Amino acid sequence: MPARATLCLTFDNMGRAKDIADGRAGAPDANEPGLAIGYPRLLALLDELGLEGTFFIEGWNGLHHPDRIEELARRGHEVGLHGWVHEKFGSLDRLRAEQVLHDGTAALSRLGIKPAGFRAPGGVRGPHAAAILPTLGYRYDSSSDSDGEPPQADYFSVAPGLLAPGLAHVPWRAAMVDSIQYLRHPVRPRTPAEIEASWIDAIDRTAACGGTTTVVIHAFVSGVDEARFAAVRNVLTHARRRGDVDIVTARQLAERVLA
Repeated sequence: MPARATLCLTFDNMGRAKDIADGRAGAPDANEPGLAIGYPRLLALLDELGLEGTFFIEGWNGLHHPDRIEELARRGHEVGLHGWVHEKFGSLDRLRAEQVLHDGTAALSRLGIKPAGFRAPGGVRGPHAAAILPTLGYRYDSSSDSDGEPPQADYFSVAPGLLAPGLAHVPWRAAMVDSIQYLRHPVRPRTPAEIEASWIDAIDRTAACGGTTTVVIHAFVSGVDEARFAAVRNVLTHARRRGDVDIVTARQLAERVLA
């Protein structure tokens, strides 16, 4: 009989940080759709299903939306670091990477949140993070080694492990990231119906083999669109109802490795 399966539930980005990094904005906006619509919807859904997730948040939001970050922690969710202002972290030199990690960590720490996990904006860890993160007390990284998928990688399965002594790695696959599938798919954008079917299939396959899969959801992608939000609701409801899938935060998964 296989071991119990694991679904690692994660969310990325907050507010206009990415717009600022991309040069599309210069100031925060409380009415940004992901913040005003997506976050309340997703948080209400997690409350409804009794689930806790990890939210990887840019440090910039600690200055401009501290109340929204504090709300995440108050509702029982984990807050991890997602860079400073969603810069392309993987291409930063050592000094800039240190600055981003130190400043982002400090911004969250001022809110009483000590982040244990980091996910690089853009997904790619780069050459410096693994050495810097332990010095700041991080327990795990949830970034990718490169832009490409590993050879012969299953489209859904991941194997958490150690990135460095005392630093776990919580990986993910592109097929389980909503922004890649809807906005940056190399062939064509996927539809909500396709995402729902493939993610449910991934959960069922994970359950069958007692494996692990990580899902990555963005409020500005799946929280503001009715059909995409319905797909997230149906996927998480399916996982919850199965009864043989542990739905965990990234830190909970990392601590299994570190133990």
